[in-house]
Amino acid sequence: MSSDHYDVIVIGGGPTGSTLGSFLAMAGHQVLLLEHESFPRHQIGESLLPATVHGICRLLGVFDEIERQGFPKKNGGTFRWGTNPEPWTFRFSKRPEDPFGYAYQVERAKFDQILLDRSRALGVDVREKHHVRSVLVEEGRVTGITYTDDAGREQTARARFVADASGNRSQIWRTVGERIYSEFFRNVALYGYFEGGKRLPAPNQGNILSAAFREGWFWYIPLSDSLTSVGAVVGREAAEEIRRGEEQALRGYIGRCDIIADYLAGARRITEGPYGALRIRSDYSYCTNRFWKPGMVLVGDAACFVDPVFSSGVHLGTYSALLAARSMLTLLEGTPGLTEEECFTEFEDRYRREFGRFYQFLVAFYDVQQDEQSYYWHARKIVHTERGRTKPLSAWSPA
Repeated sequence: MSSDHYDVIVIGGGPTGSTLGSFLAMAGHQVLLLEHESFPRHQIGESLLPATVHGICRLLGVFDEIERQGFPKKNGGTFRWGTNPEPWTFRFSKRPEDPFGYAYQVERAKFDQILLDRSRALGVDVREKHHVRSVLVEEGRVTGITYTDDAGREQTARARFVADASGNRSQIWRTVGERIYSEFFRNVALYGYFEGGKRLPAPNQGNILSAAFREGWFWYIPLSDSLTSVGAVVGREAAEEIRRGEEQALRGYIGRCDIIADYLAGARRITEGPYGALRIRSDYSYCTNRFWKPGMVLVGDAACFVDPVFSSGVHLGTYSALLAARSMLTLLEGTPGLTEEECFTEFEDRYRREFGRFYQFLVAFYDVQQDEQSYYWHARKIVHTERGRTKPLSAWSPA
């Protein structure tokens, strides 16, 4: 096999792409993984779920390395939400001694680097600072890609399958289908990082704290004893305030959420280095109307994303990578009697079902208003109708 022909080409080196590439390489297949950035790099989504830590990371052989990093251990989530003015906590397990009843808060630059390095060690041809320009389509089937390498040269690579794991910003997914945005989760997140913030009382000091306020809600994620990721998720109607000044807007939101203001009293916002910028992410929830076409699949955020409140992003990404690897390996290894349509339809159905579970749960969760007079929460109560809830799910989930 020549160097420009592979079994699978994976676009994107985040947890979704590296997980998919690793599973395929573990089965002995030749994989090319192209990542347009240079690692380590910043990424949103620091809060993990147990299925990623104890499932995917163990299967990949990186669990021990994750443990050695000393990331804050989270036993669940703590919420100042709904009509109860006091914070309340849910645990991943009712048994304190449960060996699988915890996850981690991670600095994504470190976590993602571990997963990508594992792909390299398993034999994946990982190339950073390589930008995919387009996919090659022949007689309706995706057969490869064109890309620019780290020296700026135009290149072509071909494979039996191409997987888009490039996240929400790439346009490669347009080759497969149309992205449908939720009418319910039309949110904007403004976030940054602080040094010296308070921690929840033990044993919940590693939990994510989610706190509702008039304009929306905050995440408060401890990444070390002193480093904290803090983000305000607000309705799109608040975009004008953010446009007038990100720093002023974030400070204003903090001042109107008493528990976050208290936890950040005495803390300072980091203004230099990789955590120094205030960042914005919008249009949180979307789903593509199809996840595959002949020769190509969408995985992770390239296919769909719900909302950050229950830390589902990395979980859905790595779970979809596992499902896609299963379907691809079935086809690459020539399992008798199974077609590409059958294998990738099963992948899509299973991934949509998992996405749909999170979507339905979060719609119900958002329906508990913190403040009946708040435009943000009142708007979501109005939108929680047949048009706002059932229509998107009927379009996104299998019957």
